[in-house]
Amino acid sequence: MGFWDRMKEVVDKGIETSKDVLGKAAEKAKELGEKGVLKFEIMQLENQGHKKLSQLGTAVFDLLVKQDKASVSKGTQGVKELIDELVEIETKMDAKEEALKKI
Repeated sequence: MGFWDRMKEVVDKGIETSKDVLGKAAEKAKELGEKGVLKFEIMQLENQGHKKLSQLGTAVFDLLVKQDKASVSKGTQGVKELIDELVEIETKMDAKEEALKKI
């Protein structure tokens, strides 16, 4: 094998290795991007959950203290809707966390 043949072989191997490395790097960047998006979405859902819990507490306080209701149940108007929204947020968070585990 001549000098130029060896040089061509070295360059070809280098190019192939570079393609492999770049392909892996792109895949890893995509994976990290997907993880980042899911983590951000989970954080947003947590914030929504905190706000809804606060609204629920305020609604219950209002009903029991300000409106002098004797009791409140999960079927009470205003409370039921907030509980339904919290359950929906919890379901979405569970799905996002499962998707995050799979990456």
